[in-house]
Amino acid sequence: MTIPVLTIIALLCLPTSVVAWDALGHMMITASVYEHLTPAARKNVATLLKLNPKYATWVAGVPAKDKERIAFLRASLWADDIKDKHSGYTQDGTHNGNRPSGPNAGQNIGYADTLQHKYWHFIDLPFSPDGTTLVEPATPNALTQIVLFRDTLKSTTASDDVKSYDLVWLLHLVGDVHQPLHAISRFNELQLERDDGGDLVVVCWTP
Repeated sequence: MTIPVLTIIALLCLPTSVVAWDALGHMMITASVYEHLTPAARKNVATLLKLNPKYATWVAGVPAKDKERIAFLRASLWADDIKDKHSGYTQDGTHNGNRPSGPNAGQNIGYADTLQHKYWHFIDLPFSPDGTTLVEPATPNALTQIVLFRDTLKSTTASDDVKSYDLVWLLHLVGDVHQPLHAISRFNELQLERDDGGDLVVVCWTP
């Protein structure tokens, strides 16, 4: 057995868990976005990000020349951070908050909103390998919110508070939809109600 093969086997034995999309993935995508911003756009987003309640944490200890860029990258993680049970943000709906439910599911009110909106993170476009009846994705979802947040950021009437909130969500959702399993759900004879974007697929039981 060659050394490269042994190396690959050794590496495969190391992980104890697998995370499909994490903080590094989101910040890599956001870093690419930042490089394409015009100087005027960078100035505008820097002003908006300062309104986020976590801004001081994002830039703590960061050199002044790097604060705007680092804040932009870390802002892309905020929508995941608020899913922590100690964040002060709450779930709504059923299935652990992953399905939209109630009149506030699609609200866009800025930082006064303390819902986690987990169902904004994906759009489960239906697919079936065996002809199982498909169910179209619920709304709101990642697509509806990307459109809404993009339009709000271009608005001349929306408040800066709402624009700041929409900006951090937009940075996150653009990253989310680059993760293939955030954009599809499989239906088959064993899972007639979908596999929740792969969440219900068991690869290996923990020993």
